[in-house]
Amino acid sequence: KMQAESGAFFGGSNGLPPEIENEFLLQVQQFEDAWKDVKYVKVHDLLGKPGFIKAGDLSDSEVKAGVEKLFDLLKQYNINLEVQGEYEPRIIYRFITEELFEHETDDVQMPGMSKNFIYEEFHPNHKIDIEEKARFFLRHWFEQNFDEHSWELNDPFILSDGNIISKEIVLKKFNDVFESFTSFSNCLITEIETGFEWDEEEKRGIGHAEGAVKYDAVMENGETIQFEGPFKLYMSCEDYYWGIFYFVFPGFHW
Repeated sequence: KMQAESGAFFGGSNGLPPEIENEFLLQVQQFEDAWKDVKYVKVHDLLGKPGFIKAGDLSDSEVKAGVEKLFDLLKQYNINLEVQGEYEPRIIYRFITEELFEHETDDVQMPGMSKNFIYEEFHPNHKIDIEEKARFFLRHWFEQNFDEHSWELNDPFILSDGNIISKEIVLKKFNDVFESFTSFSNCLITEIETGFEWDEEEKRGIGHAEGAVKYDAVMENGETIQFEGPFKLYMSCEDYYWGIFYFVFPGFHW
């Protein structure tokens, strides 16, 4: 039925019990049916149009308590709001009541299904975004697994001499380094510091993340080479998306 109606494709079930597979497929079918005639409504409507006091009419203590109540209310209706940074309670209270409540979302509600929102998707936090890209870079370096899906890397790269090279070439340079060592161990990272300049009119910016690292690179014969020193990751941003376009890092040479 699903193949005929929606062109669904099914592979092997790998020995999955028929009753479990049937239950899963029924849930998929229910989801597909719910989306056929989907309607969009305000989050405030999904919550039953609750009343609230404006942020400007509440004291600091009342706002803090109000934020907790709002999060409890969202949770009751399987709506999750993630706030990655640290903000004054009044900012979050005002965001929920004046922006999230007015935001339109699909009116699809199913058992076990939740709606998820991130505050920073409405109000980008460049510091958090830059630090996140830096941590992705560090993790991929120490795990030796950069690839074409390493989304913290820009394409192309702009070198210090002005030359431009593709992400593909950068990935090859990574692999050349990684092939020289079986693993990296005893990895230490200092606190990451960030900075950026942002042009709100052009919706673009330039920034960096820097710190210091220390790690042992293990060779095939068991010997180790210790790398230690400062690193700096240079980033640019287009339409609120930060990516690394050049870097200086111990153990890597352009």
